[in-house]
Amino acid sequence: MSRPISPQSGPVTLIGGGEATPQMLSKALQFAPTCIAADGGARVALDAGVIPDAVIGDFDSLDAETRASLPPDRVHHVPDQDSTDFEKCLASTNARLILGVGFLGKRMDHTLAAYSALLNDARPIILLSETELCFIAPSRVSLDLADGVPVALYPLLPCTVTSEGLRYPLDRADVAPDGLISTSNHATGTVSIATDRHGLLVILPENCLETVIQSLTTDAAHAK
Repeated sequence: MSRPISPQSGPVTLIGGGEATPQMLSKALQFAPTCIAADGGARVALDAGVIPDAVIGDFDSLDAETRASLPPDRVHHVPDQDSTDFEKCLASTNARLILGVGFLGKRMDHTLAAYSALLNDARPIILLSETELCFIAPSRVSLDLADGVPVALYPLLPCTVTSEGLRYPLDRADVAPDGLISTSNHATGTVSIATDRHGLLVILPENCLETVIQSLTTDAAHAK
């Protein structure tokens, strides 16, 4: 699918039908003011007083009342059953930064599907829950974190990782879902991460959002 629905490259907030609160959506919109709803996420947005700029999906979870309350020109039915509604939204925007609310929690299969979608998109995509956020680390990233901030590195794919500024650092360590991982770690200050593959999930407290956005949107974060 091409990307005609939201062609602008500015930051975008995607809202799904998982665990989300008006406060989470409001926080994301401060940094990414364009709002695109994935299917039933439109109801979540409307309940928070936000009219989405676009609603995209196969509409298996968009009720008739919600659909009727949306401007018709903002409703985009994509019947493809080989992709999730989250993936449909990703494929429909050129945004260089994406914040995802409502794609974690509630249903484990939806959460796992969201992680898979992150693996297939190289752009900075940050998923938010009420307490945490996560993103796929670029090849190199530096995060200005305070001493003691919880940091988890979880390899969705096998990769080689070097980290500094962690209580338990990694030095060219081979990590994998069925091997070495680095959860329950903590920052000792600024954390630097280098990985040879787009597959390392970084998990931080949600109050690190602004720091993460700044780090992921610098040119250095995307240096290959």
